[in-house]
Amino acid sequence: MLFYLGIAVSAAIVAVVATPLASALAYRVGAIDEPGERRIHEGRIPRLGGLAVLLGSLAVVHVGGLLHTGMPDVLDGHGWRSGWFLGGLLVVTAVGLVDDIWRLRPVPKLAGQVVAATLAVLGGYAIRAITNPFTGDVVELGWMGTLITFVWIVGITNAFNLIDGLDGLAAGVGLIAGGTICLLAAWQQRPDVAVLAAALCGALGGFLLHNFHPASIFLGDCGAFLVGYTLAVLSIQGLQKGPTLAVVLVPILALGLPILDTAVAIVRRFADAGSGRVFRADSEHIHHRLALRTATQRHAVLILYGVSAVLGLGACLAVLLGGPGSAVLAVAVGIAVYLGLRALGYLD
Repeated sequence: MLFYLGIAVSAAIVAVVATPLASALAYRVGAIDEPGERRIHEGRIPRLGGLAVLLGSLAVVHVGGLLHTGMPDVLDGHGWRSGWFLGGLLVVTAVGLVDDIWRLRPVPKLAGQVVAATLAVLGGYAIRAITNPFTGDVVELGWMGTLITFVWIVGITNAFNLIDGLDGLAAGVGLIAGGTICLLAAWQQRPDVAVLAAALCGALGGFLLHNFHPASIFLGDCGAFLVGYTLAVLSIQGLQKGPTLAVVLVPILALGLPILDTAVAIVRRFADAGSGRVFRADSEHIHHRLALRTATQRHAVLILYGVSAVLGLGACLAVLLGGPGSAVLAVAVGIAVYLGLRALGYLD
């Protein structure tokens, strides 16, 4: 674990230094969030923070290879075709970067995410099979596994974009989810996933020093897409050999908050005005309602950090408990989610 901690600290240092450079670039190219409309911040805030997170994450892994720390061997030894993963990562970040500067419509953004997901699947990062929780038999998913992988990667990529509505929220939730994946990967002897998750966590931690309320820079779509895509791939790559139901439950719990917020947003928008409004932004997300009830962004974000941490703990318990215990845990989480949504007024 000291090795992974060292990776995280190194990535954090790079991100801390790179964030002001990303801010300067954002001002230069006009990637600025202006106050007003749905925005709840004051002043003009640059939104290319994702570039600092990208640099922090990749620099540590690349330099680690140059210093012969064994990182490339670890990745290659566990079947990582790194070029495909990196290609998808750069595609989805580039799409977000273009959107941050020139504002793309939903269809081009979705197309870019599909391309990134395609690269991941071609690189072998896909859900191939799951274990039957009752018999222990391995169930091959075939083409359904490919479809599920597409939906998972594109969905999680967008989910982090949707929760990026309060200072430090998306970056902090990404850090907690990445930390959960890193811990579980190390536990299950998957150093490849643990290394990449540690690098992402460190970069997000360093960026948060600039992004926590009051933020001086935002992740932007380039950052939200980067975090979502990376965690989506890491979650399915590192946990496929886990026990029974935990294989399905762990990624859902680890990324539970963005998944829940996205699901609520889709259902709510469709119910309000049909399918034509699903892609229209609004101020009715979970974090918006919670911010109104707590009166401050900081309190709302800290509460949601706590929710993410509890869900991360649930993911660890799912692995520890196995099949029957995971089923009980899933029911408990479902009840808690129902009560939480009711308290926020979504089920009135």
